[in-house]
Amino acid sequence: MSSDGISCVLGGTAGCVLASRLSELPGVTVLVIERGRAPEEWTDSVPLISAIHWRKGATAAHWKTPPMKNVRNRVTELITGEGLGGGSLVNSTVYTRGTKGDWDGWKQPGWTYDEILGYYKKAETSSGHKPSSFRGRNGSPWKINTFPRFNFKVVDYLQNAAITLGMPQVDDINAPDAPATALSAADLAIDEGMHRSSTAAAYLPKSLCHARKARLKICTYTLARKLDIETTRSGTLRARGVYIESVHPTQGDKGVYYVRAKNEIILSAGAVSTPQLLLLSGVGPQDYLKSQNIDVVHDLPGVGTSVQDHFSVPVTYQVPMRDSMHGLRVSVWRAVVELVKYLVLGTGIFGVPFIQLGIFYQSSLLDDKGRIDPSKAKSQTDPSENVPDIEIMPIASRCSDDPVDEIDRLGVFTLLTCMVKPKSFGTIRLASKDPRDRALVDLNFLSDPSELVRLRKGIRFDFRLAEEIRRQGYPLKDLRVPASESDEDIDDFILSHLRTTFHFTSSCRMGSLNDARPGVVDHELKVHGIDGLRICDASVFLEILGAHTMAPVVAVAEKCADMIKQSPA
Repeated sequence: MSSDGISCVLGGTAGCVLASRLSELPGVTVLVIERGRAPEEWTDSVPLISAIHWRKGATAAHWKTPPMKNVRNRVTELITGEGLGGGSLVNSTVYTRGTKGDWDGWKQPGWTYDEILGYYKKAETSSGHKPSSFRGRNGSPWKINTFPRFNFKVVDYLQNAAITLGMPQVDDINAPDAPATALSAADLAIDEGMHRSSTAAAYLPKSLCHARKARLKICTYTLARKLDIETTRSGTLRARGVYIESVHPTQGDKGVYYVRAKNEIILSAGAVSTPQLLLLSGVGPQDYLKSQNIDVVHDLPGVGTSVQDHFSVPVTYQVPMRDSMHGLRVSVWRAVVELVKYLVLGTGIFGVPFIQLGIFYQSSLLDDKGRIDPSKAKSQTDPSENVPDIEIMPIASRCSDDPVDEIDRLGVFTLLTCMVKPKSFGTIRLASKDPRDRALVDLNFLSDPSELVRLRKGIRFDFRLAEEIRRQGYPLKDLRVPASESDEDIDDFILSHLRTTFHFTSSCRMGSLNDARPGVVDHELKVHGIDGLRICDASVFLEILGAHTMAPVVAVAEKCADMIKQSPA
């Protein structure tokens, strides 16, 4: 990498990591372009408040999918982080790495589990686990904690129920030898002061930005409109710069500006916005670009054509109000008490977002009644097959898409049953040629018949858990659950309630141009056929991991920064 050049980094969770690591080099200037604001409000650091996407001032963008053809033409809400730090500003802070079988399944040079493990360790300071060869310790910027004491008693009952039904409990669900079917207190990106540890807070604190102000420039409320890609004298394509404009909510139109990059441009805007920008720049499937009257700069069929997402079904129960976050809605006094506990003591509900317990499993271990069958556990010992496909997220709130719901005044507890290894692939396309418009995101859920079968098993396991919780004496009542355990009633429930989990990946996937699903970047994250352009965000995942995507994105960004530093000028 040239020691006197300028690199442009386009926002997101990974962008903060890249900006911090690349600006470590004294002679390099880094420009960060971010559509949203910086997370400077006090609520941005409060784990629970910052995770409420629909609150006023949230660093999140909201829009709808097109009708989902396999899900009764329903639409579901899309949410992406929009601020310096991307999704790490608004998610549930859950830190999961993915299993060895997940990473090794990519079969890409330099991207095995053992090769990526060092970047997980480099990124984190883990305070919730004893020292080990696979956890990062003091000195790393990103703070990861574990909170084994749950805020709501119903989660304790759920944990006991899962163990009783045969679910193994492990100390660290991110351990290399952890079985795919297991439960554990969740690792969360929360620091020792009980503040959200977003990548902006961890990698770009104010002190660092001030110390590097001569070579680290951050433009918030700035939209990248289009890439400048030129044909060189030798006939090759090279990314030279970015056209940008202000989208500040109060400062009005200031025109379009041009930024030229001497070194590289790294797209890290996320799995929705990165392919959108490429398409607006004339990079993508040529037939599609022509149909949109966009000049074709580079025919790259894989752009926006293989997007994946974890999708989920909320199975909802009524619980005593003391065991639900809805208590904060119906009782101002309780909300004030909890806020004071957080601000004064650093304890209570506001210090942890929605998920404290991680439950992952392989649906192949369940019989047709949703019971764990120990005789099917062979894949737990084979690393290549040790990959979960279902997660249960226990959330002491309702999980419907709507900002307001008739059950908001009830005590509610949800088993959000999530397909974490889907086989469906969707598309990212343009709503218009205006870069301010949100992309068309067709997630194509349930296009593979096996997904419905596996979700069915998962919901039957929810029934078994609920039965066991009641057997233990806890007052759990059905609220929104399937009418019965028949295939027909479970399928009807799935089709009526299925939703996204906002874990978009693989829309500019790593791989060869000749793959059945064509790649967009090579194993060094360089865009095929365009010099000076890389992508570093969840869009490069060869396929979606059976894990929450934040931690893998940070590891990818750490590795990408090293590759850029080691590359020739």
